[in-house]
Amino acid sequence: KSDICNEQPYFATFSFSFTRLLIQLSLPFPARIQMNEIRCLNPARTLVTNFTTSRTSSVDERYDEGVWVLDVCSSNNKTWLGCALSNGNVQVYDYDRLQPIHTYVQDHTKPIQITDLGSDLQNILISSTSSGSIHIFDVRQPEPALRIQLPHQKNEEALSVDLGFGGALVAVGSSKAKIHFFELRGGSLLGSYHDAHTEEVTRVRFQPDSSWLVSGSEDGLACVFDTSQPSEEAALQGVLNVQSPLRKVGFFGPAFEGIYCLTGSETLSVWHHDTAQRICDFGPTLREDLTQLTSAANQVGYLVDCHWDQNNQQLSLLTGDHTGNGTIFRVEAGRITPSFSLKNGHKGDIRAWTHLYGDSFATVGEDA
Repeated sequence: KSDICNEQPYFATFSFSFTRLLIQLSLPFPARIQMNEIRCLNPARTLVTNFTTSRTSSVDERYDEGVWVLDVCSSNNKTWLGCALSNGNVQVYDYDRLQPIHTYVQDHTKPIQITDLGSDLQNILISSTSSGSIHIFDVRQPEPALRIQLPHQKNEEALSVDLGFGGALVAVGSSKAKIHFFELRGGSLLGSYHDAHTEEVTRVRFQPDSSWLVSGSEDGLACVFDTSQPSEEAALQGVLNVQSPLRKVGFFGPAFEGIYCLTGSETLSVWHHDTAQRICDFGPTLREDLTQLTSAANQVGYLVDCHWDQNNQQLSLLTGDHTGNGTIFRVEAGRITPSFSLKNGHKGDIRAWTHLYGDSFATVGEDA
């Protein structure tokens, strides 16, 4: 079943190669492939971020329980990578040699989890944590540059963070259904949105080079804001009723007019944010449908995230199978088609991926 929806294809297609971050770099592949051809990619390079190897006590011992890599991001000038570890630390690596630049050890008295990682500047890396703090790092410096604490309620977790307005504005989604805005320079609280969501705000993402922001929440709504407006009421431009708790949201399209939504029940839908119209909902049986598309080469157990390639005008989806393998799919308005099968990389679940350069990507996972 390749035509999961009936709409006509809306986006162009392209092919790309793959890298893994634990870390792995890809080998080049031909620019043209057949529509339903699946290429098997093996990792070309691996970097282990942590050597903690306490064994898991579960019956299934496919991989060691220890420090995992929860998230990864790259600088906009493609000179470094940032990794969020499950022990609360942040590691930064250079692109050329994949050697560590800094390890930022979080200052905390109890275990915390880094909930999101982001960058929109050459030297700035930001993280949000379950303790309600936002950490800002200047990768040229060995110590964190700034720590911001969420302002209002106790036990408010910072679940997601992103940079907008050319890196001047920090947006934070919280566990108390709020979106807070801080000034990057100095960390001053500029304001908060209180009314758009009723449950945890699990994701905030700015449209590139814009004041527009999309938020996703456990209440099943994705809200689109123009944060240049003076009030929350004036800023709210659209509400997308996805009807399922949201895990990942982001902009895509030639003018970033589209929004993709991944849910906690492992579904995917794509929307047009100006009209709040759904372009396609790929349905509750998406994982089974995608497994059939790969001829069961990789069992699709979960959806990792989508990536928009502006140069090639292509939206792609990465999925995983709980044994470390993955599949990259091309997403169009009317269908999803498999591009690459990722083998012999991770030993645990893939948690995130990011673009490196050209046709190369990095992934991180639950195997350090």
